[in-house]
Amino acid sequence: MSQELIFLKPDGIKRGLVGTVIARFEKAGFKIVKMHKGRISKQLSELLYQDSKTQLEGMGGKTLKAMTEKGEKAKIMELFKTEVPFEIGKQLNQWNRVYATSSDVIAVILEKDGDAVTESRTIVGKTDPAISPKGTIRGDFAADSIYKANTERRACENIVHASDVDTAEMDIKNFESHFFK
Repeated sequence: MSQELIFLKPDGIKRGLVGTVIARFEKAGFKIVKMHKGRISKQLSELLYQDSKTQLEGMGGKTLKAMTEKGEKAKIMELFKTEVPFEIGKQLNQWNRVYATSSDVIAVILEKDGDAVTESRTIVGKTDPAISPKGTIRGDFAADSIYKANTERRACENIVHASDVDTAEMDIKNFESHFFK
């Protein structure tokens, strides 16, 4: 059995998608190990959205791509004062931390035979809901985009977080220590 951590973000809860999201995972054979509703602390948000070079460059790169594809490359300097992916990623991390701590979330540890992390990320869809395929949670239900969020200087509201292969084990440990009661 392998485990994965997901959490429904404030927009997923406010829009009444908790049951729908969890049902998608259960239908795919995931079992709920632990679930809790509460507010993510500043400390946990910093552990979750770490300032690692790889993560920040990846986030910044996705943002540059989204803005460029919309024909808004010139707007990048206006919004971020830089075109360096790492520096853009630092700002995005700040927005993500603010959003994650703004209201209650529902964190769930799931388990499944096989590769729970890869399967869960397939169910969730791409980070940018605007390019997430239909049939995924974000593709079917999210009403935001990286582009729109950037122009409004805030985190992208994409319903649910799913840990990636590199962070799942650590995310579970951090939530066990700082969130689950």
